[in-house]
Amino acid sequence: MKKFFVTLILTLCLLTNSALAAEAGYILDNAELYPTATGADYCDEIVQETLAQITYDGMSTYEKVLACYNYLVDTCSYGDNVLRLDFPEANGTARAYGMLVGHVGACDDYSCAFAALTRAIGLNCYTVYGLTARASGGMTGHIWCVIAIDGVEYVFDPQIDDNIGAGEYYRFCVTYDETPGSYENGEVRWGYFEPFF
Repeated sequence: MKKFFVTLILTLCLLTNSALAAEAGYILDNAELYPTATGADYCDEIVQETLAQITYDGMSTYEKVLACYNYLVDTCSYGDNVLRLDFPEANGTARAYGMLVGHVGACDDYSCAFAALTRAIGLNCYTVYGLTARASGGMTGHIWCVIAIDGVEYVFDPQIDDNIGAGEYYRFCVTYDETPGSYENGEVRWGYFEPFF
């Protein structure tokens, strides 16, 4: 009997994950694309090199975005992004560059790297600053990404998923309503990556 319940629970988890992936696929694959560079040659070069390594022309938008997310979660770790200090501007492009080259950074760096990659694909991705729930309770300052599609904001938070995901993503293409109590007071993080329109 125990084996039956374990199998049932695993099957339900797989079906739920498959349904969520299908929904995210539909959302992302139907988004209008406006490929956008950062405007900083040093950053745009590493963004294009990274995309060339992890994506190819036949991939859907969903597959490309998932490849970017997987890349950050699989190759980066939380820490001090010292490479961003090589540039006088303390902006999103310096943080994205530092993360994509050094593979170490904080929430700012994960989010800026994800925004730079997905904007190059053509999505209206921008960084948001506010509060997120702490595992130990309460809230703490945090930066995450939002991709706006047809007036709906979808949360993408590779740094949180890297720390708590354990192989599953809880903050990939979800609305704020789908993550109740996880985020508060989110505002665009000006000087990093701002909305297209």
